Amino acid sequence: MDINNANDNDTIDLKKLFSLMIEKKMIVIAIIVICTIIATIVAFVLPKSYQSTTLVRVKSGSSSSMAGYAAMAAGFGIDIGGGSSGSPESYIELMKSREVLEPIIAELDLPDEDKEKLTAEGFAKKNLEVTNIKKTDLITISAYGKTPEEAQRISQGVADNFLALMTKLNKEDNSTTLKFLDERIKIAKEEMETAENKLAAYQQEHKIYAPDEQAKAIIANLNNYDTTIAQLQAQSEGDSAKLAGVTSQLEQQNASLLEYNVSDNTNIGNIRESIVNKRVELVGLQQQFTDEHPDVIKAKEELNSLEKSLSDEIAKAVNSQSVTLSPVQSNLLKDKISTEVQISVNNASLEALKAKQAEAQESIATLSADSVEYMRLERNAKIAGQVYTSLVQNYEQTRIQEAKDSMDIQIIDAADLPKEDMPAKPNKKLVVAIGFILGIMISFGYTLYNYSRRYGL
Repeated sequence: MDINNANDNDTIDLKKLFSLMIEKKMIVIAIIVICTIIATIVAFVLPKSYQSTTLVRVKSGSSSSMAGYAAMAAGFGIDIGGGSSGSPESYIELMKSREVLEPIIAELDLPDEDKEKLTAEGFAKKNLEVTNIKKTDLITISAYGKTPEEAQRISQGVADNFLALMTKLNKEDNSTTLKFLDERIKIAKEEMETAENKLAAYQQEHKIYAPDEQAKAIIANLNNYDTTIAQLQAQSEGDSAKLAGVTSQLEQQNASLLEYNVSDNTNIGNIRESIVNKRVELVGLQQQFTDEHPDVIKAKEELNSLEKSLSDEIAKAVNSQSVTLSPVQSNLLKDKISTEVQISVNNASLEALKAKQAEAQESIATLSADSVEYMRLERNAKIAGQVYTSLVQNYEQTRIQEAKDSMDIQIIDAADLPKEDMPAKPNKKLVVAIGFILGIMISFGYTLYNYSRRYGL
């Protein structure tokens, strides 16, 4: 009997509860009305906030920080894959950086002491929503301000300052390579002119203006080695210049990253060895066939594929151990490792090609002394000319790439000006609805309280 009474006391009788609610209806209605009125007042008292949106398109298929290196490799007919570090996520982080937001904060209509307390991170959380439209290269910049003009100014300012930042970064990334190329071009031009003058003087002195057929064949054979070796040497110099620039930027970001090393990675080592072997094989094929021959085309495709695999493997190795890094730091680290590996690949390729070149040079012994000297001078002149031409091409391609990278960020829709009578925040209807629902919950709680006092629970 006692157990049944206890169970009855623990059960709410809905009829009694509903009757009690009818009995207390004036108070229940008053609670709901008061909460709704308070919510309505709050909705009109809360400061207005307006939203302005800018749509930006980014081309994430290439990395601006690899521009100088890609141009250098492209000048020698080598495709390194281009990389993919310039992801929308990286751009979004850059849009929230101090360099983008601090000029905007400085122009806000706020007291100086409030501006000093406002950080870029705090400003971004309060006034910005930067999102990447899924599966596209479009980024939406939504900015909030106290007035329509302020919201528009913030949204457009983020886009404009971001474009200025990207242009600056692109120029800094390429400045080291351009400086090296500019200095190296001057030296290469002098070397080319000296080699051509020596060849011309020898031709006039010995009356030799063209080698015989045997010498031509030997020259053609050696020129294939000379051309590839000259290109790799120039590329290695460019890589060294780029590595110095990337290392300097890493020191500014995080000095400890300089110790990161993937040279022990087995997959990278195997791909690197395959590239060296494929380069030597390609030179051998070019001695026998033209560039249109199927075997030569196939070898070039296989070499490009190996170099792309090397780039992907490096990115994978770095990503697996750099999850705590910012996008900028991760990209710089990838550039550093890629450049270091490329330098080691080129050095190994140079050793293998020079060994093959030494074997080919043994055939020179069959020529006369005059032909040997003529061939040596002609080879020097051709090598110097090829180096000079490659450097000039690389210089122009790097400058073009610099401009192209700046165009990789495009404003599709400029910041719009919100209407004065249509603020984004607060949402008055939503605030009133929340107040109404809160009133119902409080009135229900009040009814339960009275039920427990009258009937017990």
